[in-house]
Amino acid sequence: MTTPLLATKLYIPASRPKMVPRPRLIARLDEGLRAGKRLTLLSAPAGFGKTTLIVEWACTVAREVAWLSLDEGDNDPAQFLTYLIAALQQADGRIGRAIRPLIQSAALAPASENTVPHLIALLLADIAAAATPLMLVVDDYQLITTSIIHAIMCMLLENQPPLMHIVINTREDPPLPLPRLRARSQITELRERDLRFTAEEAATFLKQTMGLALPPQIVQTLEEHTEGWIAGLQLAALALQDMATRQGGQADTQTFIAAFSGDNRYVLDYLVTEVLQRQPPSIREFLRQTIILDRLTASLCDAVTGRDDGQAMLERLENANLFLIPLDNCREWYRYHRLFAEVLRPTLAPDEVARLHQRAAGWYASYAMLPQAIQHALAYAAASGDWDDAERLIREAAEPTLHRGGVTAVRGWLDALPDVRVRADSTLATDKGWILALTGDVGAAEVYVDAAETCLRAAYPGVVPNTPDQHLHLDKIPAADLGKLWLLRGYVALGRRDYAHAMAWIEGALRLLKQEHPHWRLLAFWGMAEAQERTGEIVKAIATLREAQKIGQALENQVFAVVVEMSLAAALNTHGKRRDAVAVCTQALERYTDAAGRPSPLAGLIFTRLATLCYEANELEMARQFYEKGWTLSEPLAVNSLLMLSLGTSAPLRYALGEHAAAFEAVQRARRFTAQESLTDAHWLLALEADLHLRQGDLEFVVQWAETVHLSPADTPQYLRIEEHLVYARLLLAQGRLADARRWLARLEQFMCEHSLGRWLISVYILQALVEALAGYRPAALERLRRAVKLAAPQDYVRAFLDEDAQVLALLPEVRRAGAAFVEQVLTVGSASESRSQPGETTTPGLVEPLSERESEVLRLLALGASNKEMAAKLFIATGTVKQHLKSIYGKLSVHNRTEAVHRAGELKLL
Repeated sequence: MTTPLLATKLYIPASRPKMVPRPRLIARLDEGLRAGKRLTLLSAPAGFGKTTLIVEWACTVAREVAWLSLDEGDNDPAQFLTYLIAALQQADGRIGRAIRPLIQSAALAPASENTVPHLIALLLADIAAAATPLMLVVDDYQLITTSIIHAIMCMLLENQPPLMHIVINTREDPPLPLPRLRARSQITELRERDLRFTAEEAATFLKQTMGLALPPQIVQTLEEHTEGWIAGLQLAALALQDMATRQGGQADTQTFIAAFSGDNRYVLDYLVTEVLQRQPPSIREFLRQTIILDRLTASLCDAVTGRDDGQAMLERLENANLFLIPLDNCREWYRYHRLFAEVLRPTLAPDEVARLHQRAAGWYASYAMLPQAIQHALAYAAASGDWDDAERLIREAAEPTLHRGGVTAVRGWLDALPDVRVRADSTLATDKGWILALTGDVGAAEVYVDAAETCLRAAYPGVVPNTPDQHLHLDKIPAADLGKLWLLRGYVALGRRDYAHAMAWIEGALRLLKQEHPHWRLLAFWGMAEAQERTGEIVKAIATLREAQKIGQALENQVFAVVVEMSLAAALNTHGKRRDAVAVCTQALERYTDAAGRPSPLAGLIFTRLATLCYEANELEMARQFYEKGWTLSEPLAVNSLLMLSLGTSAPLRYALGEHAAAFEAVQRARRFTAQESLTDAHWLLALEADLHLRQGDLEFVVQWAETVHLSPADTPQYLRIEEHLVYARLLLAQGRLADARRWLARLEQFMCEHSLGRWLISVYILQALVEALAGYRPAALERLRRAVKLAAPQDYVRAFLDEDAQVLALLPEVRRAGAAFVEQVLTVGSASESRSQPGETTTPGLVEPLSERESEVLRLLALGASNKEMAAKLFIATGTVKQHLKSIYGKLSVHNRTEAVHRAGELKLL
């Protein structure tokens, strides 16, 4: 189910008839736009004409206008981003199409200031690519209280393309970098003192808009009493109009004006009372009953009031200038001026509030606008104590909202309900459990799982199985409800690394979840595959991932579907089927690339995996290109676990290209991400770092690492520690502990064979060959190497040989028959590598350290005067990667800036 967007939030409000032109303010706004300033800020209390002014300006600018009217519900980051993109698409439909799947995915919904705001980088790239001059107007920004959304707006302001301008209307200054924008002359500000009507504008307003012909001195007195406050003038004019009607065409203006004084709050209270009391009973009652609504349309008003004159009343109020603002050009949707609504709402009695909200909830529910229905149902419940309607609507809306990524919204709904009621309902308790599981609180999630199961047992006594392997009476229980609950139990077990119980619960869930529950089945198959792979059942995991892949392809751009594809490619490679893994990635990229050849941000995961597969075949330049494409797409997402994976997998590639310092730096950066995320499954990074040190002969570092992670030849091999086990075998070999290495590798061989881990079995055979060669058992060494070649040749696992001791190359010619073309390829590449002291680097006297090929490319572009952004585009790398290369270049050249770098490069004849 897709919840419809409220189109009225995206419409530019209609221009009001007989509006007072404000050329002096329009000129100031135009001046800021012409000067290329980033932001226009209108910050003033309610009733000073902020929105009206921007509507007038928007009609004159030579730009596409994207309009977004905010409400309290937009504090949900997923909802805010959805509406932000929808607003921008009103200006240019190409903007943000690839980003929506990321917002709508539950995987990214547990928002933090380190993740969601960085999606804006992708949005900015779309805006820049569209090259459409546009103005983004964000109205009523004072309603935003969420720090994540403030962070999003900060990023927009600081990185927006030159063709983009942002306008913010607000009652109070937002927590944005306004001082910095002022210091850089990047902001145009209009405040209360600027927006007040001048005496001339007040006279025009009273005469032209309100139809009052008043003597100049009366106009001046009114302007002085209201201090140019437009809402005050409007209310005063309405009261004067009514007084004139009652007094036969002539109002006692002097007496009226003398009746109010003081600040705007008192003036407002007085004037609203005056205006309301003078209205006919039918209008007054209509206003009171509909004031609870954020937006009004005729049928909604009829539902709330119980009358049938909604359209006529709305037209009458608009014609009478009674603070009704049209939200579209069709005069179908309206809203009350917020100032007017704030004063009027407290006049309703609690029982009236409850009754009116209940009716509004019913109307919205009938049109399947469930978030709005829930908002009113919760208001009704808070006033009446009757939570039944709210529970029913939340139960209906929670699951599809979760699938769209609305974790924050669902959490808000459930938090608004009394917790005792959440725990007393199996569906709501399960939803709360999923929210907690998705946000990493496994312990709290289990509490709600238990509560949900208790509810089911109470509803179906004697028939709910105690364990998923029991099949009694399943036909008497709602299968989907129990399936989702068992699936959640499986994920809780996964979080606790209890893989046996995880598989049992998930298997039970899959028996209950049918084809009409594709999102849940996808999660079930993926969770099952995770448990199978981690317990060494790689063949079963691959089959399970294939099932998940079929479901994911039908769900289109869904982040879990991409994760499944990446996991499948990784599992195939671990199994020793590199070519099949490449095919999975290639086909996935076709699905995640649009007709214009632009890959979806989700494709970054696939590019990263494809880079590893190309590295395995020693296709280093292609691997570099895929890695950099993947990094460019993934970096703006700022999901630490993904960045950790990308950096870690790039380190062997960088080392193979001779970029040794960059390889170590990549590992260190990846490890920092693991610390931020508290990732416990990142031991492979420590093993990778130890392996790089081992290649450089730093045995002391590797010995200390082995002691730290408690490795011993007596250990039992474990799937999650395979990388550690192989590095430890290399350490034993380097230490000359051949007997320990032989015994340890025999254990690893048995483990790899039992669990069909073909890729790692190749490395075990190569290491066994090296052990036997060093021990003087050449026939045994060649027999093991022959096994390695037979496994590696059909899948092009070239790096498996090149990344081990060079002695392997000396042995390979004697096993040529096992795969002649493959052996020749390895020997050719190995010989070329040995002929270069630093593969891929430029050795120049006078350098602290040689430049890599990519650093040389960056240096050449630097000499041509290219900016960081231009270099990134030219080399298809991220701007952050360019900065890293520049930092490395400065260090190697012993300089401090671009000018010095170019000068020094010229001296060293590097250009």
